[in-house]
Amino acid sequence: MRKPTNWSEYQSDPNSFLSKHLFLNLVIKAYLNLLENVNLDKPINILEFGAGTGYTNKCLSKNLDVKKITLVDFNKKMLNLSKQTLSDIPSEKEFVEGDFFKVALSEQYDIVHSQGVIEHFEPEKRRELLARHFNSTKPGGYCIVYSPTPTKSYKFFRKAAEILKLWNFPDEVPLDKDTIIKEMESLGFKTLKVNYFWRYFLTEVGILFQRKEFI
Repeated sequence: MRKPTNWSEYQSDPNSFLSKHLFLNLVIKAYLNLLENVNLDKPINILEFGAGTGYTNKCLSKNLDVKKITLVDFNKKMLNLSKQTLSDIPSEKEFVEGDFFKVALSEQYDIVHSQGVIEHFEPEKRRELLARHFNSTKPGGYCIVYSPTPTKSYKFFRKAAEILKLWNFPDEVPLDKDTIIKEMESLGFKTLKVNYFWRYFLTEVGILFQRKEFI
């Protein structure tokens, strides 16, 4: 049994120089790269599992025609941070506090995404969470998943952080892209594109999927 990460102790200011330029801007650049050839010709609804700082959704709303943003998280602190970040966004916003596996979601979405979430769960629960991604995506809609992946640079910098007692994510297990793709395709997604950010640091792999119209 993994020791869970204490997200209430997670410190992140989306407006700080380091947060924006060393992490968040790279994340949104990677997201937009995945979506660059996707045809979204009408106002869309977006769902994110794991609210984070809200910055990714803020940037997506500035680059896409977003009607509604829904964020799901069990941690009130992270939801409150997201509310602050998204306060000036005109899109309709819904903040759902609760367990990823238990919250009732009454609709399906054009884009469902998560970044830095699925790697914190044991394999059985991870697959259950990915199934929630699938069930929340409209037929023909899109899903983006980002996860740390075990490159040499990831292993090196994580080990260094652990030695220096700076590593605060004890339940994080990096996932290779083939594992994610296999589990997502078994649900009824097709893989469209793969990219990476922080390739020479704590590397994350991102994958764009589309839910098949018919399974």
